[in-house]
Amino acid sequence: MPKKLTLNLITPEKQLIADLQVDMVILPALLGEMGILPGHVKTIVQLGMGSLRYKKDGKEEAFAALGGFVEVLNDVVNVFAESASLADEIDEEAEKQKIKAAKESLSNKDADIDFELAEMEIKQAIARMKVKRRQM
Repeated sequence: MPKKLTLNLITPEKQLIADLQVDMVILPALLGEMGILPGHVKTIVQLGMGSLRYKKDGKEEAFAALGGFVEVLNDVVNVFAESASLADEIDEEAEKQKIKAAKESLSNKDADIDFELAEMEIKQAIARMKVKRRQM
């Protein structure tokens, strides 16, 4: 039987995946996509925003992962994400509305707005939409 990875995906709200046996994990590292196979060297990597995918028995599942870090140790991949959403659970229309609201608040020069927060909301919504569209 081929060797497997054990995947755990944890957010501050809940554990989304616990001890799932997978063939491969592909994650959005801060400096680009990174693939993890069984036997991978010990690693700690900062998680960027994008598609976190795993392959199991020839099928692929995707999550929108938004920041955090990943630890790889002895064929166990622990993903500690600031936020994560299963692709099937992402509402593309709601994400479009978030982008629209953030852009409107950025264009309102009189408002007392946190520009970094508004820009981050736009980037997160775009990342979730990309994951959703990839699954279609």
